[in-house]
Amino acid sequence: MDINIFEKIYSSLTKGNENIRASLAKIKTILADETRESNEMLKIYQKYVTNNENITKEELDQANKQFSDLLKGLGLAGVFALPGGLLAIAFMVKLGEKLGIDIIPEKYKK
Repeated sequence: MDINIFEKIYSSLTKGNENIRASLAKIKTILADETRESNEMLKIYQKYVTNNENITKEELDQANKQFSDLLKGLGLAGVFALPGGLLAIAFMVKLGEKLGIDIIPEKYKK
């Protein structure tokens, strides 16, 4: 029996673990950014609703953009949860591109 086969299996598992860790770290960063941006959005909307403080058009545009991204992300998560959801998302993205509809949140385009 060739000992190299065990080394190859171990190497493959180690690389797989590194990829999983890197992916989880990236997801953690995305979720932390999303939470921070959503909190900022809620603060801006709270200022807007209470009229105690004036907000700029740029702040309102930023909050509206974040809200749009949040809805897009929730929609994609809902589709992903369905059987065959990954294929459905790919189809929706291609169809959206043809129709000129942007369904991917901005932060996932980077």
